[in-house]
Order: sequence, then C-alpha cells, then structure tokens
Amino acid sequence: MSFINLVATCLWILLVSSFTGANEANINCLRTIHSQVKDPNGYLSSWVFGNYSAGYICKFSGVTCWHDDENRVLSIKLAGCGLQGDFPIGIKNCTDLVGLDLSRNNFSGVLPSNIASLVPLLTTLDLSYNQFSGEIPASLPNITFLNTLMLQHNQFTGQLPPELVSLQWLKQFSVAYNQLTGPVPNFNEALGIGVESFANNTGLCGRPMDACVDPYEDMIRFGKMGAAVGAAVFAPVSVFLGWFFNGRKEKQRNIRH
Repeated sequence: MSFINLVATCLWILLVSSFTGANEANINCLRTIHSQVKDPNGYLSSWVFGNYSAGYICKFSGVTCWHDDENRVLSIKLAGCGLQGDFPIGIKNCTDLVGLDLSRNNFSGVLPSNIASLVPLLTTLDLSYNQFSGEIPASLPNITFLNTLMLQHNQFTGQLPPELVSLQWLKQFSVAYNQLTGPVPNFNEALGIGVESFANNTGLCGRPMDACVDPYEDMIRFGKMGAAVGAAVFAPVSVFLGWFFNGRKEKQRNIRH
C-alpha cells in the first residue's frame, strides 16, 4: 500500500469513527432526555431505543434530523405535551442541535447556570408557558446565534442579564408575565423589542418601560413631600397655639390690674 493510500485510509477511518461517535452521542442525548422527564400523557411512547438503524431516531415524535438517514438531531419540538421535571441537562449530547421548543409544558425548577455550554448552537429557544423559576442564567447570552428567545409566562425572578444586549440576531424575544425586577437592558432599537416583551413584570423599569427611579432621589422626593405636608398641617396649629397662649397672658394681666 502506498503512503498516499495509507493516509487516505486512516483519514477515512477517522471520519467514519467521528461520524459514528456523533450518532451515538445524539442517541444518548434522546435516551437521557427520555429518562429525565416525566411523560404522563405518553407523548414520548415512540421514543423506543435499540434499533440502531440509520436515522431511526428521526422518526421519534418531536425530533427532526439534519438528514433522514443519519442520527444527528437538528431540532427538538415538544410543545404542549404535558411533560414535567427539570430542564433536561442530557440535551448537551445533542451537539448539533439548533432548535429547542419545550413550551406549554409543566417543567419547573431553575435553569442550569451553564445552559450556554449545554446548547451553544441554538438559534431558537422557547421555554414559555412553564413553571421555571429563579434567575435567568447570566450565561444565556453566550448562546450567540439566538434569534428567538421566548421565556414568557414562567416564574423567573431577579434582574435581566445586561449581556442580553449582545444577542444582535434576535427577531423574537419575550420575558413577559414573570416576576422580574430592575432595569431593562439597553437593547438596540433596530431589534424592535417593544413594551409587550416585558409586560406584567411590575418591578422592571427603563426603556421601553417607565423610567427607573434612583432610590436616593426617591427618598429626597418623599422627604420634601413630607415636609410640605407637615408645614401645611402644623402651620394652623401653631397659629392657634400662639393665639391661645397670648390670650391667656393678656387675661392674667387684666386680672392683676
């Protein structure tokens, strides 16, 4: 065998091994997700493992592959399935995943702090209409290719990560109907993110919401209001007391004389 043929053969073996390893990782990804979530409605009953034929996981409900004849997951869409549990961290093994839709389920708990390293290539992340809680992870903006980020109708608290402004490809974005507080990140106006994206978070402020108020300035303002009210209330009392005591003094002088 010539040297060139030997190199070509080695490269081919490495390529096949890499391809096989990627397929196995994606299969393990779905197997782990299947084991981590509760499925009271049996929506994932088609997720039966053990076939190992080319592209067999592409027939699973909610799973789309890059190609039908290979086990590489492109997107997972499991909206409205009644699924329960925490965010499935086994999804990290779907290394080619670009779309994840877990909306309108009953997922709960906090999102992993390292979520960006679990799904780094996502362009679509929809976790809306669940019961996720805690703070929105600071690492989330590191999923740099996101153009759809939907987190509305959950129970998120705390402040929005200011680094969200780095998501320059955003087309759809919402954190409405949570319990968020603090300033809204200064998004590029060209993204067209309006007030509806932040609705029903009574603690949020800043464009496009109402302006944020400095707590120190608020204290000064209320102090001035209190002083004004106090002056309005006590001025007549002071006048009355002055009149009363002056009258008594005058009366006492008259009695002496």
